Amino acid sequence: MITEIFEEIILNAIISSIISTQLIQYIKEKLNINNSIIFTIISFLIGFLFSLSFNYVSIINSLWIGFISVIGAENIYKIFKGKFGLTSSKKPIE
Repeated sequence: MITEIFEEIILNAIISSIISTQLIQYIKEKLNINNSIIFTIISFLIGFLFSLSFNYVSIINSLWIGFISVIGAENIYKIFKGKFGLTSSKKPIE
């Protein structure tokens, strides 16, 4: 029971981290905003709202998903960079 809930939280956090990381990269590239506090809030909200919208988990578990997606978003981005259409906002140095 507890391991199933933990697996569900981790899986949802991974999915929401990928979504939030791609959105943050889009915001960095298109709007030229580079504020880590705003990006942390965006990542948390996407994780929280994603889990409430698409998975029927409790609010407490949704808060954990939002928190884990904040922690794991950058690490997941580094793992999947260049795969699944994930791009970087960094311009190559010429």
